[in-house]
Amino acid sequence: MLNTLKKDIDKELAEFLRSSSIMMSIKRSSPVLYKGIKDFIRRPGKRIRPILVVIGYLGYTKRKKPDLRGLIRSSLSMELLHDFLLIHDDIIDNSETRRGKPSLHRLFNTKYGAPPADKLGSDLGLIAGDIVFAAAIKELLSIKENPVHINKAVSILADIAAQTGLGEYLDVINDSKGIDAITEQDILSMYTLKTAKYTFEGPLLIGSSLAGANNIETGKISKLGSFLGQAFQLQDDLLDIFLSSKDTGKPAFKDLDESKRTLLIRETYARSNNTSRKRMQSIFNKKNKTKKDILILLKMIRTSGSGVYCLGMIKDLILRSKKVVSGLKMNRKYKSILNEFIEKLDKKNIILEKRMLKSPETS
Repeated sequence: MLNTLKKDIDKELAEFLRSSSIMMSIKRSSPVLYKGIKDFIRRPGKRIRPILVVIGYLGYTKRKKPDLRGLIRSSLSMELLHDFLLIHDDIIDNSETRRGKPSLHRLFNTKYGAPPADKLGSDLGLIAGDIVFAAAIKELLSIKENPVHINKAVSILADIAAQTGLGEYLDVINDSKGIDAITEQDILSMYTLKTAKYTFEGPLLIGSSLAGANNIETGKISKLGSFLGQAFQLQDDLLDIFLSSKDTGKPAFKDLDESKRTLLIRETYARSNNTSRKRMQSIFNKKNKTKKDILILLKMIRTSGSGVYCLGMIKDLILRSKKVVSGLKMNRKYKSILNEFIEKLDKKNIILEKRMLKSPETS
């Protein structure tokens, strides 16, 4: 079912680009802007967020014949929100690529013959991101449902955008601090706001609220989303270090290169002696790191046992997630699909554990 849903969502994304009044207006006024947004939106992705909107809705709807086409179209709101956030995040991080192609602000500089790091691309990228966010709000209104349910879903979307923005703010602030000034709770709070809210909790809440789920159920879903989001982000941090770019499909050691204050880094720092801490801070303060710098950081991480510690946290969060899912009063079919997501996270843990055993890491 997940593959079918993904195909339906990709098909509807293509239709959105062809028929959306917002996109048609942009196409008439600025073909370059339209093509840039179109290229970014159509890049291959897992479509986790819209899939979870659909699961949340179908898991709770009482309708015998739900508006499936409208539901798929409405679910695009979360994919478009994701794109909006990625476009802005790439500008903040000065990222060169996204999903194997140039980031949107870099693409605009190429289109207009500007240098790769020129401010023009960043300015145009911010504008493009804002337009995509406006489209996200509008697409959520596509489903034929009780207006009260739709209003609640729109309110949730606004909350998600604001909370994710707060998470991004905290991420930027954390990256400006010394590693010693950040606590584990600071990082976990940022993970909840920046990742969990719009990746798991938000989509499931929007879907279940559109279907009219009661407050008890949506409360459980919020808790589930928080657990899954933290586990997802922690796992992503480990994948960046212990798996190759061939395995992940992403540039290797991106977090280290960008001096991200992940929990893995914070824990490595906490477990290191004073000499190693000073060396770590010195490397993190460099704007451009050498290959030698990255190798030094990798050795510190792999010998500190911080990876084992983070993996243990992921396993605990997954167990909590399973417990919450078991207590949901959701249609059994869609409950089992949620468990599929959790099992996929579990399988990645097994891969990570094997890779860690091959490294010189000790617990």
